Amino acid sequence: MRNSKSILLLTFFTLSMLLGNAQKKKVAVITFYADKTIDLSGLSASADLIAKNTKLSDDPNFNLTEPLKKLHTAFFSEYSKNFDFEIIDEKEVLSNEAYQAFEPTYNEGKSLITNIETTTSIEGYKIIPSYRQNVKDLKGVAEALGVDAIMFVKLSFGFVKTGIGNLGYVSVQARYSMDLFSKDNNSIFQFNEIAGSKKKAAMVGGIPIMKTEKIQPMCESAVEKLMKDLNKKVQRLAKKANKKLK
Repeated sequence: MRNSKSILLLTFFTLSMLLGNAQKKKVAVITFYADKTIDLSGLSASADLIAKNTKLSDDPNFNLTEPLKKLHTAFFSEYSKNFDFEIIDEKEVLSNEAYQAFEPTYNEGKSLITNIETTTSIEGYKIIPSYRQNVKDLKGVAEALGVDAIMFVKLSFGFVKTGIGNLGYVSVQARYSMDLFSKDNNSIFQFNEIAGSKKKAAMVGGIPIMKTEKIQPMCESAVEKLMKDLNKKVQRLAKKANKKLK
């Protein structure tokens, strides 16, 4: 009799687990990239500063691949585990024919002045900004992947000024955005987090020293701080998101 009860209980728990797993919603990360053009809205942008900023983003030595890779690793090994939904293997996304053939209606990543690429992505991912039309156009890709929602992950940077007038210093702010939409174009969440670099650059005549060897360590410093902050912030976000996507 005891054996029969044990078997029934084991069967019940097994079925419960199977049903629980079967009901999990599926999500595909469809872009994971960084924008090398640093936002100047925190400064009084002169024509000279804009030109220097363009030259920096065009510089192949200004390489944000490593901090982006660290963020990518942390996302899949740490942050993603906070969500109840299943984030499908990115190999499924990158090898999917519908994804490979997709071209966004609205794109970004080329300098208007030089037409040089100013974005860098994790290998295999397309650069797809989370504009509403792009989200609508991705419905076919979502259906081909068999997912309920699509996620956009982007890393960008901006200058933050400390000091008065043309004097002072600038630090770099790393900005992380993670947007989740249902395959039917409904926003589930749009999450943004920022963190500033410990390192700073001096300003000369109101313009920061725009050299790769000066700015790149500031970007890397900001991303390191950002990753520490994200551990706690994503946990709080996940609690809300898990309720919305059921």
